Amino acid sequence: MDTMEPAAKRDLLSTEDLDNDSVGNLLELAAHMQHRGPQDQLKGKTLGLLFQDPSLRTRVSFEVAMIQLGGSAIVLSSATDVYAFEAESQTVMDGVAEEHVKDAARTLSRYVDAIGLRAAIRTGNWEEDRTDALLRAYSQYASVPVVNLQSHMHHPCQALADIFTMRQECGDLAGKTLTLAWTQNPEPQSLGAPHSLALLAARMGMNVKVTHPQGFELDGEIMDSARAHADETGGSIQVMHDLEEGARGTDFVYARSWRSLGAYADPDRELLLKRSLDHWKITSDILALGNNAWFLHPLPVRRNLSVTDDVLDGERSLIYDQAENRLHTQKALLVSLM
Repeated sequence: MDTMEPAAKRDLLSTEDLDNDSVGNLLELAAHMQHRGPQDQLKGKTLGLLFQDPSLRTRVSFEVAMIQLGGSAIVLSSATDVYAFEAESQTVMDGVAEEHVKDAARTLSRYVDAIGLRAAIRTGNWEEDRTDALLRAYSQYASVPVVNLQSHMHHPCQALADIFTMRQECGDLAGKTLTLAWTQNPEPQSLGAPHSLALLAARMGMNVKVTHPQGFELDGEIMDSARAHADETGGSIQVMHDLEEGARGTDFVYARSWRSLGAYADPDRELLLKRSLDHWKITSDILALGNNAWFLHPLPVRRNLSVTDDVLDGERSLIYDQAENRLHTQKALLVSLM
């Protein structure tokens, strides 16, 4: 009797794990699911969600997605349920870690059909943190799909929803201009969302203007990859250090704060850098410099510090569509992976 080899499990650790056909198929499936009621595609399936950071949209959208698909989700939080894990192999575990990822991932794989992980513990060393060691260890040892719910380097689920949202307004995004704008925030923020959006927007053929103050550059490897994607698709990547110039003539303004890599090990130095940057705020005047531009932000947002109320609540704001679309794109992703 002929036997079939089991399908290799697929993970989503970054947007780079998806080829262009897969991205297109996911976006099409998300559009289809947006206009359908709850289905039972994942009846009997369970998603395990592990959070080392607080979450509102990611946690709720994934839980609701599983419910609407006929499955269920189990949420574990570092505050109450998840202790410190060791990711390095062949190490003597005499530190704070209670369990090795190998044991946790293999155990969870016996219970659930996929694992979502938000791994955000910082060492203070960017060269170490940028490897996303804990996330990649889960991917290595789990026998079920692993989904990145935001890491130091990537936030693929947010980027998929961002692209889906922009496509709803403009259709084909090739040739459209996206301003990815740094904004003021007193707390250091992850680079995952801007990294993933820059990579995926370049693959859509967009002209991306990465706009930030000096000292808040994105990771160099990410920028090199984004430029390579843009070269293939006819898009472009520009780096600009003036907010008004960055917003001029754009089709989309995407606001997001992110931490300084130059001050990564020194939060006090980052605060000093930010003292003179209160003008890095999206106002109606900034948005008006665009080409009847739409406004996006992944939320949460510091109102009237990062973005003014009139922009967030204005008729060109897509922030709630963007948040809702996390549900649709994640339902498509879960069906694809599980």
